Amino acid sequence: MCRIHKVVWVGEHSAYDEAHLNLVEGSPCESWHNAASRLARDYEDRGFAAVQVVGKMHYGKGGASGKDTLGVLMVELKRGAGYVWAAPENLDSSGTDSEVFRRLSGIEEGAPVSLTDLERSERKLARLGYFEQTAPARLFRDPARNRLVPAFSMRAARNSEAEGLLSYSSEDNLWEGQVNVKLYNILGTARDLTLQGFTGENSRHLDFMYKEPWIFGSPWNIVLRGQFDEEIYSVESDSLDGKMKDVTERIAMGEVGVTRDIGFDWNIGIFFGMSEDDKHTAFEVSYVSLDRFVLPRRGLKMQGSATWKMDRPDTLDNYLESHGKILSYYPLFGNVITRFTGAAGGIFPTDARLKRSDYFALGGMDSFKGMGYRFMRSRAYGFSELALLWQDGYNLSVEAFYQPGLYRGFAPERGWKREQDYGVAFTQYRGNWSINLYYALRNGENYLDGIIGFGLKTLF
Repeated sequence: MCRIHKVVWVGEHSAYDEAHLNLVEGSPCESWHNAASRLARDYEDRGFAAVQVVGKMHYGKGGASGKDTLGVLMVELKRGAGYVWAAPENLDSSGTDSEVFRRLSGIEEGAPVSLTDLERSERKLARLGYFEQTAPARLFRDPARNRLVPAFSMRAARNSEAEGLLSYSSEDNLWEGQVNVKLYNILGTARDLTLQGFTGENSRHLDFMYKEPWIFGSPWNIVLRGQFDEEIYSVESDSLDGKMKDVTERIAMGEVGVTRDIGFDWNIGIFFGMSEDDKHTAFEVSYVSLDRFVLPRRGLKMQGSATWKMDRPDTLDNYLESHGKILSYYPLFGNVITRFTGAAGGIFPTDARLKRSDYFALGGMDSFKGMGYRFMRSRAYGFSELALLWQDGYNLSVEAFYQPGLYRGFAPERGWKREQDYGVAFTQYRGNWSINLYYALRNGENYLDGIIGFGLKTLF
């Protein structure tokens, strides 16, 4: 077996280079190629896009096939000229203002060239939902200066959507409806607007969000959010006859905050809000590395938030609400993909005096799928989900999922309650339209008593 006995450097190099490559001494003779590639990528990410690490093995007596052959590796580093980024360009019709596109790419003009950053930027643009990638990114050299122009091929996508969802619970004989309107990259300005409305037998819910990007040329965005909830529930009557009475609880809440991207994958936000019975401050952080916007196949998405609610009425306590969620896609083979989801949330202190609308609203496709949308309230919860998906490109997805979890029972119930949900889902895209079907069950239910949902979406 051939092993590297010694590494000999030729030409100019640094102690850093030696530390990087001399580690291969004592390793198999072929192992230097991987170490050289890592050293070259390190230089590529510091502006030296044309760097080369050239090596040649010299073998001792016995030849390369001898059992105890020792090799001497001669290495030369050809660093070449250093480059900085020029302003990013788009070779396709993005439908977006050129300066907006440059900001969205995340590449800073004048910064040292980094091929890793180019790959991250390409993935970020592909998963925004604003564009469709038509060709890999390319690099062009500025003939007058040591600058490289990153040139993307991103075509404007029909990404804004209007969606209607209808679900039916055969066990409760209950119909529920939801309408979502999401406007992305309005007029090519990176402004976003979303409206979501839900109505059921005993509750109504409305969400609003608007993003104004890059205030006064800074990297910060201003985000406005609003929410309205109405819920009807039963409590014991004050009379002595033991009868129940219906109570209607309504709450309206507004928030204003700032958000910004950190690098290519992270985003942070700080929000200030108020409702009729509290003021609150929230901190949010997210990480996204999904490979695309529609039917992702690989990557990770993480979200976390902490909200402190204060200035409450005397009958209620201040409290901290925190929750987080992680979503991961991993391809197995061919069109088969796994998806793992985990989420948890809690309210602290655990004995705080709260009203019903302060608790987490659980149920629906974003939490416990076997429950109806916002089916129940809880002080704390946690669940995981494992799904097996079969995807056909951007057009079709079929999945089966299993979702075990826990939640704190809501009064008069006490203690932790176990939950297990499972089911199947189907999504089909046809041009600018898509349909979605799913059937979800809770553990212990009759197989005919689940929730069936139907969704219709159009892109424009």
